[in-house]
Amino acid sequence: MRPLTAWAREQRIQARWVLIGAAVTTLIAALDALVGERAVITGMIVAGPLLASFGASARSTGLVTLYATALALVVGIPNDMFLDPGEHLTRVATVVVGGAIATWIAHERHRERVARRRYALLVGASDIVQRTLEPEVMTIEVARLLAHELGDWCFVFMRDEEGGVRQVAAMHRDPERQRLAWELLQRYPMKEERAEGPSATMRDGEARLYAHVDERLLESISAGEENLRMLERLGMRSAVVVPLSAHGRTFGALAVAAAESGQTYDEGDLALAEELAGRVATAVDSAHLYSELSGTESDLRRSRDELQAILDGVADAVTAQGRGAHLVFANQAAVESFGFDSIEELLATPAIEIANRFEVTDGDGAPIPVEDLPGRKALAGDPAPEPILTRFRLKGGHSERWVRVKALPVFDESGAAVLAINVMEDVTEEREAAEAQRFLSEAGRILSSSLDYDTTITNVARLAVPRIGDWCSVDVLEEDGTTRPVVVAHVDPEKVEWAIELRNKYPPDPREERGVYRVLRTGESELYPSIPRELLAEAAVDEEHMRLIDEIGMTSAMIAPLTARGRVLGAITFVSAESGRAFDDGDLLLAQELAVRCAIAVDNARLFGERTHIARTLQESLLPPELPQPPGLEVAARFRAAGEGYEVGGDFYDVFDTGSDRWAAVIGDVCGKGPEAAAITALARYTLRATAMSEDVPSRILGTLNEAMLRQRTDRRFSTVLYACLDQREDGTCLRFASGGHPLPILLRASGGAGEVGTPGTLLGIVPDPDLVDATVDLKPGDVVVLYTDGVTDAAAPDLIHEPEELAAVLEAARYESADTIAERMLQLALGASNGSGPRDDIAILVIKVPERATAALSQ
Repeated sequence: MRPLTAWAREQRIQARWVLIGAAVTTLIAALDALVGERAVITGMIVAGPLLASFGASARSTGLVTLYATALALVVGIPNDMFLDPGEHLTRVATVVVGGAIATWIAHERHRERVARRRYALLVGASDIVQRTLEPEVMTIEVARLLAHELGDWCFVFMRDEEGGVRQVAAMHRDPERQRLAWELLQRYPMKEERAEGPSATMRDGEARLYAHVDERLLESISAGEENLRMLERLGMRSAVVVPLSAHGRTFGALAVAAAESGQTYDEGDLALAEELAGRVATAVDSAHLYSELSGTESDLRRSRDELQAILDGVADAVTAQGRGAHLVFANQAAVESFGFDSIEELLATPAIEIANRFEVTDGDGAPIPVEDLPGRKALAGDPAPEPILTRFRLKGGHSERWVRVKALPVFDESGAAVLAINVMEDVTEEREAAEAQRFLSEAGRILSSSLDYDTTITNVARLAVPRIGDWCSVDVLEEDGTTRPVVVAHVDPEKVEWAIELRNKYPPDPREERGVYRVLRTGESELYPSIPRELLAEAAVDEEHMRLIDEIGMTSAMIAPLTARGRVLGAITFVSAESGRAFDDGDLLLAQELAVRCAIAVDNARLFGERTHIARTLQESLLPPELPQPPGLEVAARFRAAGEGYEVGGDFYDVFDTGSDRWAAVIGDVCGKGPEAAAITALARYTLRATAMSEDVPSRILGTLNEAMLRQRTDRRFSTVLYACLDQREDGTCLRFASGGHPLPILLRASGGAGEVGTPGTLLGIVPDPDLVDATVDLKPGDVVVLYTDGVTDAAAPDLIHEPEELAAVLEAARYESADTIAERMLQLALGASNGSGPRDDIAILVIKVPERATAALSQ
């Protein structure tokens, strides 16, 4: 099986996500259609587009959204459309808005994937050109990379010494197809006079994009009918052709074509190919220069003027060092890199003095000994010193450069190294881009680690200093419109405390025309590459304030808004001080990207908090706000919801007065969680309360609830409920109860013994005529009845399930304790079984105890 190109792999992944999104959309629509009378989950169809956005393009996600919208409309037509058209349109609008958000998410994720793929391709090409100084090997390896990652075919052509054109590489992922290309170009060599294709690009130095390769184009680059037929056999569908140019000279062309993968190139692919070709061309040109510098020192001196003219046009710093104290050669780029005014001044300065002007460290900041530099190793006789990546900083300066240092020795006739040719390639931009991506990745990991955005943003700010700036602060807008500082970060904790005191003493003016408050008002970033003293003086309130600002030593600053869902949620500020760094547009882009990620973290945390608050409020409304205490009885309850706290549980309990010295106690467990479970819980509570006013037989009361559930609910959700009547008499309390599929109560006798009582019944909400059996138990002083849901027994399921007998054994040890203590014991038993991971299901416990003197209390 042939390996796929990066583009083809992405298309396959997109297709899978589109299918997943469409399948989920269809499934939800089908479920909604099966519900019946009212469409209750139409809005959930938006899950399909949201799933598709994880891997599909914006266009594909948009198609899934259209499909979801159509299904939402169709599903609601026989149901909500006529029963409640406003509600139906609201659900459809939810699908549309959710789909739009999913499409935007897909667009951003697609952009990120494309950028990551292109960056990896550039890094791969850079690694290749750095590994070898042989031009042809270099171009062949690059062509192989592009044939695997950017297209199906890659061709490289170069001018030969006689001015003709020769093919250097023809690559395809399939060796058989690759041989076909070589046969074509050997039989029909490239001709300069062809109107299109590589020859035309080499002639005028212009890049060409062929989004669609047709027969007309093939005819313009072919040499006869047979040649045309062979070109057609290559199956090219789209192509880009870019020149290999360096220092104003075009000496080759690179062509990438898509065939069986079906990819269509665009302007972005053309720009990427041009950048790749530029790097390859520069590397090839430099490799030729290396070969020209491989002569002896005497040869170098005889050709100094010619060599100087050549190397002065090279962007990389090039020097030649002999065994003496001074350099023997340097190009103009070396003069500028070392901070000299002229080549003569540089060559007149001892090499050790030049080295002492700089701090040279490795990627981790550790100093690099002079003897470990490639040039020194070359002079010591190493024929191929390994290039090293260094960080160069002028002593006393603030700017830092990343430089890749390479060296090549020159040997005399006796084989002794007499000269070292050093090439210093400035890779600062490349490294800063890589560092920025690494930083954003680490920041993203921190921001996604918790929903406490104060903590995560604080950790990110501390991560950012001094990598981005010497100071970092984050301010957020609260819901009431006020501004709250979240963090001020600096590597020195004492300076942080000092800065906080300064801000408290001199708070910023919300009306100021620049700074944080302006960014919060407008949502526009601000960049100050340099901060003149006049600007600081304008911001100072008094002389003391100005003195404190001077102590900070601000030299540059930038502020980016925290924006999410079209709202400004805050601002992040970076200040350069001790380092003297001057922020530029690239730094601002990094700050803006970080601000976006922080904003998403803040927005997600707030949305989660709102959802949790709503769920908690709804949950509390389904339980008694205050547990009543019937005369002559002790009643206690415990409730613990499972999960993250943002879903409404299905367990409930209730205790209420039904009149005539009779009280009712109810405990139940509804199937599922969320709004649907809450609706059934409310139905059960209020149906039981209403029925208990006119009926006192527990099984009949449960039967009425069963009828209500079957009549009002069409989603086939069921519930287990235990209903108990507490009849208080002078000689004690009579407990009458019936169970609708609920765990039976545990009776703990004061005289000894504990165990289940009663007869199990049928679940409610399933069949029209459930099997419900009434049971009666006389409670004596000191007796305890414990009602509970299966969250108690199944807290650690499936590893451990508590049997009712085990619960009874535990309760026997609590025979003489209060109802509240017994309820707490039961809760801790369940939580302890979960090993600290939290219960897997909701827990509800209701304990009813007849005190030792209950009879006397009733008779009074």
